[in-house]
Amino acid sequence: MDSYNKPKGAIVVSSEAYASRCGDKDCDASVLQSETLTRADNHPWPGGDFKIPRVLAEFVVQVDSEAKIKLNEPAYEIKRIEKQIFLKQCRYIATTNKVFFEGYIRKNIEYATKTCSKHNTIAGTIKDTTVHVPIKFYTKVDFCGAHPQILPNPPSLVARYFDEKRMGKDIREADRSNIEIFNEPVYCELEWSAIYDADINEKGKHIDKIPNEEEFQEFTDKSVIYLCIKLLQKQQVCWPFPDKIDHKKKPFPQNTEWLVPQIHDKKYDMPL
Repeated sequence: MDSYNKPKGAIVVSSEAYASRCGDKDCDASVLQSETLTRADNHPWPGGDFKIPRVLAEFVVQVDSEAKIKLNEPAYEIKRIEKQIFLKQCRYIATTNKVFFEGYIRKNIEYATKTCSKHNTIAGTIKDTTVHVPIKFYTKVDFCGAHPQILPNPPSLVARYFDEKRMGKDIREADRSNIEIFNEPVYCELEWSAIYDADINEKGKHIDKIPNEEEFQEFTDKSVIYLCIKLLQKQQVCWPFPDKIDHKKKPFPQNTEWLVPQIHDKKYDMPL
């Protein structure tokens, strides 16, 4: 570079010289904390070859519903009702084989409203109203083959020590154990639904003495609902089915059994 193109006032400084000129405000980097981690051993925990959603049961349940519906304004004829089922809850209760459901039927109702009536004629406009009819029910499921795998937490254990000075329990020292098991939830899928309903007008008012023409705002809806439901749970399984050998199953070190109430007692044997 010639003297003509050289920048005026430019000074070339080496990296060593620049580092020696660095002040406290310019170099604020440091190692804040450092530690050497200890080794943690791990042990094999066999459970299966794959963890997949496993189908526990598939069934069709029938639900009957009745609701009183009020339209936004009086109508003299319902033209169309479009219906869909939505489930908000599907809760399996362990050891009882019962599943609780909650949801609603979404109904979009198209109806004809009267604007005027004269000389045996009715004129009006088409309106619509959307309502959510709640449904709530439970059913008992028969599991075939696969069953839900849900283990309860074993009870907590406490070991106390004897205090010679106080001749009793040492309140300053105790050994405890607390084991918590995290189970995969049982969930459901809605395969298909079918709704058969009837709409009954019980409080209609005649329209200008026109035969068979009534105006109403409330009506009763009776529905018969069929739902095809599939229950599933993520499970660690062996391949091929069934389980190949017993040592593939998870051995749990604690006793995890449900305390199921005894329905039949030999001393007090009473029919259910």
